[in-house]
Amino acid sequence: MTRRPFAPKVIAANDLFDGEAVWLTADDAWTRDMGQAELIEDEAIADDRLLFASAQANVVVGAYLVDAK
Repeated sequence: MTRRPFAPKVIAANDLFDGEAVWLTADDAWTRDMGQAELIEDEAIADDRLLFASAQANVVVGAYLVDAK
């Protein structure tokens, strides 16, 4: 079975307090501006960053990876 190449990703979640969509930046902050999201181009880094984001339960809920360009 052939693996598909890893597609670049960003991490999205919902703000814990108002439910608005937010994106994780390269400096570990959450932003409402998708253009400031960290573009992740390595699968292992994406997995690590998603674990970091998921651990932010006092700030966001439902962190997930989203395909991006």
